Amino acid sequence: MKTLSVICVFVFSLTAFGQTDRGTITGTVSDATGAVIPGAAIEAKNVATGAVYQAGSSETGNYTLAQLPAGTYEVSVNLPGFRKFVRAGIIVEVARILRIDATLQVGTATEAVTVEAESPLLKTESGEISQNIATDQLNNLPVVTLPGLGGLGNIRNPLQAVTLLPGASFYNDNTLRINGMPSSSQAIRVEGQDATNGMWRQQNQVTQAGIDAIQEVAVQTSNYAAEYGQAGGGYFNYTMKSGTNQFHGSAYDYLVNEFLNAGIPFTDRATITNDPAKAGQHIRNTQRKNDYGFTVGGPIVLGKFYNGHDKTFFFFSFEQYRESQFITNGIATVPTLAYRRGDFSGALIPCLPSDPACLSNGVRGLTIGGVLARDPLGRFVPQNAIYDPRTTRLAPDGSRIRDPFPNNVIPPEMMDPVALRVQAMLPVPTNNDLINNYSIPGYVNFRHTTIPSFKIDHNFSAKKRLAWYFSQTHTVSPATNGFTQDFTAVMPQDDVSYTMRLNYDQTLSRTMLFHAGAGLLDTTHPALPKTFDQSTLGWAKNFYVNQFPYLSGLQNVAVGGVSLVGATGSLGTNFSVEYLKDIKPTGNASVTVVKGNHTIKAGGDLIFEGFPQLNYSRANGIFGFSAQQSSLPWEDGRGLNGTTGFPYASFLMGYTNSLSISAVTNSRLGNHSLAAYVQDSWKVTRRLTLDYGLRYDFVTLLREQYGRMQSAAFNLPNPAAGGRLGTVIYEATCKCQFNRNYPWALGPRVGLAYQINSKTVLRAGSGVIYGSAPNNAFLSYSVPDFYTFGAPGYGLPASLLSDGNPYGPGNRFGNPPIFWPDFNPHYPSEVAPGIRPPQSPFISIDRNAGRPPRQIHWSLGLQREITPNLMVEAAYVGNRGVWWTAPLLAAQNYNSLTPEALKATWGLDITNAADRNLLTLPINSPPVLARFPGLRNPDSVYPGFPANQPLIQALRPHPQWNGVPPFLGPPLGNTWYDSLQAKVVQRLSHGLTVQGTYTWQKELALGLNSDTSYVTPSPFLINDVFNRNQNKQLSGFSRPQMLSIAFSYTTPAWSKFKALSWFVRDWTIGSFLRYQSGELIRVPASNNNLLTQLGRGPANNPALWGGGTTFQNQVPGKPLLLKDPNCHCIDPTKDLVLNPAAW
Repeated sequence: MKTLSVICVFVFSLTAFGQTDRGTITGTVSDATGAVIPGAAIEAKNVATGAVYQAGSSETGNYTLAQLPAGTYEVSVNLPGFRKFVRAGIIVEVARILRIDATLQVGTATEAVTVEAESPLLKTESGEISQNIATDQLNNLPVVTLPGLGGLGNIRNPLQAVTLLPGASFYNDNTLRINGMPSSSQAIRVEGQDATNGMWRQQNQVTQAGIDAIQEVAVQTSNYAAEYGQAGGGYFNYTMKSGTNQFHGSAYDYLVNEFLNAGIPFTDRATITNDPAKAGQHIRNTQRKNDYGFTVGGPIVLGKFYNGHDKTFFFFSFEQYRESQFITNGIATVPTLAYRRGDFSGALIPCLPSDPACLSNGVRGLTIGGVLARDPLGRFVPQNAIYDPRTTRLAPDGSRIRDPFPNNVIPPEMMDPVALRVQAMLPVPTNNDLINNYSIPGYVNFRHTTIPSFKIDHNFSAKKRLAWYFSQTHTVSPATNGFTQDFTAVMPQDDVSYTMRLNYDQTLSRTMLFHAGAGLLDTTHPALPKTFDQSTLGWAKNFYVNQFPYLSGLQNVAVGGVSLVGATGSLGTNFSVEYLKDIKPTGNASVTVVKGNHTIKAGGDLIFEGFPQLNYSRANGIFGFSAQQSSLPWEDGRGLNGTTGFPYASFLMGYTNSLSISAVTNSRLGNHSLAAYVQDSWKVTRRLTLDYGLRYDFVTLLREQYGRMQSAAFNLPNPAAGGRLGTVIYEATCKCQFNRNYPWALGPRVGLAYQINSKTVLRAGSGVIYGSAPNNAFLSYSVPDFYTFGAPGYGLPASLLSDGNPYGPGNRFGNPPIFWPDFNPHYPSEVAPGIRPPQSPFISIDRNAGRPPRQIHWSLGLQREITPNLMVEAAYVGNRGVWWTAPLLAAQNYNSLTPEALKATWGLDITNAADRNLLTLPINSPPVLARFPGLRNPDSVYPGFPANQPLIQALRPHPQWNGVPPFLGPPLGNTWYDSLQAKVVQRLSHGLTVQGTYTWQKELALGLNSDTSYVTPSPFLINDVFNRNQNKQLSGFSRPQMLSIAFSYTTPAWSKFKALSWFVRDWTIGSFLRYQSGELIRVPASNNNLLTQLGRGPANNPALWGGGTTFQNQVPGKPLLLKDPNCHCIDPTKDLVLNPAAW
């Protein structure tokens, strides 16, 4: 603890230092004989603004002009007795070091030697792998398009610049990957300070800057200097445009219309329009988008009162994206007119007499092992038959049975009045089908994103400068889905984000520079449905917020019910209802000193991030419905090939299968990170530059401000479960901290650049880089306690819909009200007298959670200048990553079983089919009691353990819980990456600019493909969570080979035909081509029940987002493919390529 305190004091003493978004010019001053010249005066003048930056050559002749804003400069070198040296046309880019050597000739100061040359393409001063992309270059190429990602936004995205880089891929806002590291693990800086969306990194467009307000996108991918850190898959630095001495402006409009699009392959418009004249034409879906805006910038001039030339400048940008849709093809499922009357005869499956499962009345019966099933009274069991809960009784063999409703019709007196009021809100079907029987009326939806930004630069003097930047990103959408009734799940989008930056630079002396900055990122995400007065439903007690309750499970995919949007079978809004903010103040500064052959820089940065939220999740009441409550309870565990009952019938009778409740909560998650670094660029010789440095990062895990967030404590007794180990604790009451923040994140960096000759540079580097804090991934929903009550037995209700909130004031059960924070371990809770079914705490926080991922980067490459404007480069780039956040490596192992433990402790062999089946049977079933007679008393598991629970639940280490999901996840993920990366750059010459990249790579991962596993593409499959190393596999995002070519050509002016030249000159033709390996075809996921039988599968894990299956095994001797995929003879609408028999 004392050591940690000392470290914290040291780091906080350096928080006045920080990162930069500037560039550097360096070089050596010498005379004609090659002797170095100390004491020369060096000035760099920004051609656009007139700002002058000063330095001096050291005793070894070296100079460094650091903290230069990106732009075009003229460098001059003066020394009495020598002619003035002038080098014009130097383009400074963000985070790049340019070498400009000056050779002075003897003469007078009034004479000048002027060199007109472009900035060198070779990188002779560092070993980092990076690229600078000006937005002018992006605008000249069809790279920045309008792709977006569903509801996250569609405005032009500067992150698409990565498609020009080797080793990088960008598909939409949800998938950004660089050098094999997890998708969306990047860090984004605006004006040198963090601007990453902390709510969910997959939603970059919520906080992004307008692309025409950006001067340059600098992307560092490997071996970057010690001043850069807390990044995984790439470090992005946006430098915003500034005004100049001249007034400039621009206007633009990007249009997307289906008229300009190619058709969808293998489609035929004639099949849609029924017009033979359109046969052979491809379908082009309606697509209407506009992205337009303007920019203006220049000096601030206020008539006679103020002249800001060479002193004060402004730049304003406005961009707006507008998309509108008219949707006419929406299809939904609503209850048939018969279902609404309680007549479910249509849910019975008709059959032909030739069907062995066909009953005498012409409907299909359920079977066991191919034989028609009979209940204990000898009655056949029709599929989807509705049973009367009032007739529940014990059969002679002790099982529970019921009588079916005559003709499968529920009598009116059995219908719940609350259910009938909800049903009255549902539209009637527009056709007579059981499913897809409602045509949603045409409706309009739109999305508008608006980004205004403003920047002011002021030069107090040649030594003191200040810059201020402000932008707002505002996205609005009604998010309509065609349903305007009270039960709609629509939550209008109204996201707004503000970015503010203040940067100050001062030249303390010719060899010392100071930079400081402060910033704020403020994002608001309201997710609020329409208000609804719950008392109009007529139930006994309302819940805690005026919103429609969430009613789920109302659908049978084969015979209907309710499925309005996205086949969810639900009404109302689920647990994502909240008002969430991300407030992120940042600060940084740095000091740069030139001493002899060394350019030394020290600094650091500090980030605080808070997520205050008003959370309504589950406060409206979350009801789940199932077929069980209207089924024949005897069927449970019998191995039938289907079920009786019908979810919508259970709903109509008001019998719920589950209920989740929470109070309205007002919480705040937060974390902070700080960093300190020191680095040196040492010019060992004129040909060799060595960069080395050390960085320290300290990152904390998200915590609730007042310790009101729970975590599972596996080794403490639970009073609600008879003292069995496993209870819930809170930091506020346990006086403890759930996790241990990692204090030893020290990252050394080293790189070299050796100029073999004037046209060839050898570059190499390696470094240890730590990532940022784990992605919040909208897990702020996890803060409040909530209580889930499941059915106490198969077919029994968890609650009655007409009761509403069983914890409402004055409820008929005498239950106390629910409030937050409670600080009591209510897991499991009592749902009926003496009945406490297993219930999971919502999260478990791993002791090492929050440990920042560590990456070791390395590269070795050559750059070769073919001509002054043509450069080629090839490099081996690799990295290894550990401690990535991997939720799936915890979601499956908490409270689950291993085959070894089952056999050693309980004598059950998972390879034996009978034992596997036994694990899924209720503990009161005869087969289970024959092997485990002690379970005749369910309280032997823990007091209140229901007798209907499966054997696997009774054998869990903590039988009072199901699976226990992690919060964010433990740092158990690994990545491996090796690649050959090549690049060719042809700088503007005769109007032509070309860039080509090629990547040959291998990407392996263990435990993750994205920086979080919550609702992300390519979920990782965990084959065996207890054999961690077995899960190493090719990443689902892997593209072994990638080739991209980008070029633009500007038409020249004609010396003849000047009138014609005015029309044809200065047109830019741009093209971007990308050819890459296709998406890897993963080994199929198994469809067995193994993980459920081991307590690891989705069926008994409340938050297993993907990965809940094992891999299938290949069948020996069976080919994987039925056709050669490269035969150019495959019609994807007709031909099957993958062999199903191979697995």
